[in-house]
Amino acid sequence: MKHRLLSLLAAACCAAPLPVLAVDYSVAGFGTLGYARSDSPYAYQRVIDSGGTFNRDSLFGVQLDASFTPQWSATLQARMSPSDHADKGWSPTLSWAFLTWRPDNDWRIRVGKLRMPAYLHSSNMDVAATFDFARLPAEVYWLSPTPDFTGASVIRDWSNRYGDFQLEAHWGRTDTYWRQYFRTSYLGFKPPGVYYLPIELEVKGLTFTYRDAEDVVKLSVMDARDRMQSGERWKVPTRVVPAPGVSYYDFIPGPGDVLYQHFRVFVVGADLGLWQGVRLQAEYAKRKSMEVPGGINSSGGYVSLRKPMGAWTPYVYYSKAKAAERDLEFYRQLDSSNLPASVDPSGFINAMQRSGADAFGVLDQHTWGVGTSYSVGVNAKLKAELARTRIGLGSNLMVDVPAGREPGNWGFNVLSLSYSFVF
Repeated sequence: MKHRLLSLLAAACCAAPLPVLAVDYSVAGFGTLGYARSDSPYAYQRVIDSGGTFNRDSLFGVQLDASFTPQWSATLQARMSPSDHADKGWSPTLSWAFLTWRPDNDWRIRVGKLRMPAYLHSSNMDVAATFDFARLPAEVYWLSPTPDFTGASVIRDWSNRYGDFQLEAHWGRTDTYWRQYFRTSYLGFKPPGVYYLPIELEVKGLTFTYRDAEDVVKLSVMDARDRMQSGERWKVPTRVVPAPGVSYYDFIPGPGDVLYQHFRVFVVGADLGLWQGVRLQAEYAKRKSMEVPGGINSSGGYVSLRKPMGAWTPYVYYSKAKAAERDLEFYRQLDSSNLPASVDPSGFINAMQRSGADAFGVLDQHTWGVGTSYSVGVNAKLKAELARTRIGLGSNLMVDVPAGREPGNWGFNVLSLSYSFVF
């Protein structure tokens, strides 16, 4: 699908009557050198631990914008950043590669590799010099396995005395990875550790944006389906009752389960001026799984206050992510499984319950953070942040807790330092 759409993009560029000698283009670069360290030995957001790392926030990118006529333009953006399918190493990524046709001032049609428009910082999430957070709150921005897709979008803009309005419809697909961490062997088939499951994600959605001066309000709804690229089916756990008062869930893969995992996403966000230069920014995202229980059936949000004071912009925020209550209870049952030896003489069933809990994941955490950015001229920012994250029942979609350590009811601190720039 990706190759077909990129071929269509190239063909459209060749077929359109574009005056080659009249191409107007601009090139921009951006990057972040970021360091993060926690006081926990367990990996958070893949790579943050007590050893410190430059591999959470650092990246470097370049963007080319070319205008062929008032109606036709193209955008390419490439970046070098930590790999999206391994905890170690960096890899190049073509983030954007799309052609834009503007039939008039109110309509835009884009085809190619695009960014999902749901979040306040969707279009600039890689350009950290454009926002004050050391990193965008993970409790919202970590919920999606990828922010990009290959497909098309249709945008309608209009304005009146109340402000500027935009409505964007988008549809597309992408190949990405779902990260899973197993504390113990998964059903005896896989050793403990990190696995990146290749998946294909299809998404379609509608996003409404309102702007007035610096104030922004955004509302987005999306419908998504994913499937394993291998063609295997998602496992829906089946409850087994071997004896009265004794039960467990069967996670052994087999035919007849779900090929496509269907879920819906709702996102709302706002960045508003309050008083004396203080700004309020908040976002909330809710994901509802239609078939399979687990961490994907969750919600997350944050609220922050910041105040520019010359070159300095201090801020404070609170963020939270939590799975649906029924899924937290399901996870609790699996993780605490303690079947008697008469039912589980080898211990295999108890181990299967815990590995099943890891496979489906859970989210239950909140974070308090305080930090500041310092503008170095108009094109660069120095940032520092100290955040305190507290884990509730567990949060194995973000924290790798090894076997023998309780996954929940503990906390840790993260110090983040970074330098971000654009040119």
